[in-house]
Amino acid sequence: MGFEELMQLFRYPANWNLPGNLLTVLVGATYLLLVGPLRRLFPGSTPVRPGKKIWFLSGLLLLYFTLGSPLDLLAHELFSFHMLQMSLLYLVLPPFFLQGIPDWMFRALFRIPGAKPAVSLFTRPIVALFVFNGLLSIYHVPRVFDAVMGDQWLHAVVHILLGIAALFFWWPITAPVEELDRLRSWKRLVYIFAGGALLTPACALIIFSDSPMFALYKEGSALAPILPPLEDQQLGGVLMKIIQEISYGIALGYNFFLWVEQERAKERKAKETDAAAPTTFGGAGGKPQANPQ
Repeated sequence: MGFEELMQLFRYPANWNLPGNLLTVLVGATYLLLVGPLRRLFPGSTPVRPGKKIWFLSGLLLLYFTLGSPLDLLAHELFSFHMLQMSLLYLVLPPFFLQGIPDWMFRALFRIPGAKPAVSLFTRPIVALFVFNGLLSIYHVPRVFDAVMGDQWLHAVVHILLGIAALFFWWPITAPVEELDRLRSWKRLVYIFAGGALLTPACALIIFSDSPMFALYKEGSALAPILPPLEDQQLGGVLMKIIQEISYGIALGYNFFLWVEQERAKERKAKETDAAAPTTFGGAGGKPQANPQ
């Protein structure tokens, strides 16, 4: 099977997940109701900008493509597609949802007993950084990976945990709720650099391995035999690293220019304050000048 034939899988409606399609529509409609006509049910709610709605709905469509399209089938056949799926789920999608959900909706969720303390703990930068990257690295240890992929329920639980950890990791970068914004200015840039550095060893191990590491993919794909197992594995590691670099790079660039603009705003404010301050000293030696009578 060639690459063009592989892409044919995406053209047939039967290869797409119909229940997932319906669920996507239901979640999207519910979101629009909650931020629209039902917004009055949330104390302190404010109108939601169209941009936020676009963020959330775009994320929902991308989530459906990732889990409800033939990509999900190919992810069980080819390691490279599995890593593409993982990268979209955990390195691309979280900012869409964090940017798309209004702060007053998060505050409503915080009223659930224990919710705010838990979110406050796991979104602390050092905790979020090591929990997410630690879980993602452990997941790619061959024995752990094989155990997870071999058990449907364990697979579901692990990916839910990874999804939650990814949201916590992206929280300090996107800062969807002001009172839980712990990283400001240049600190966000350091955080993003650290996230990229911590993910590099796992990708390097996969890319530079001289033999297939994971049992599910050692024999190659019967449905889509387009790559030998080792090359497929190496491509998977490269894909994750490239997508991570692009995603983190966009976040880095945005936060860098935001920081620069904040610093310029501070300088302008300081100059305006100095210019508006009354002059109380003048003349030679800085002595007070007498007012003419």
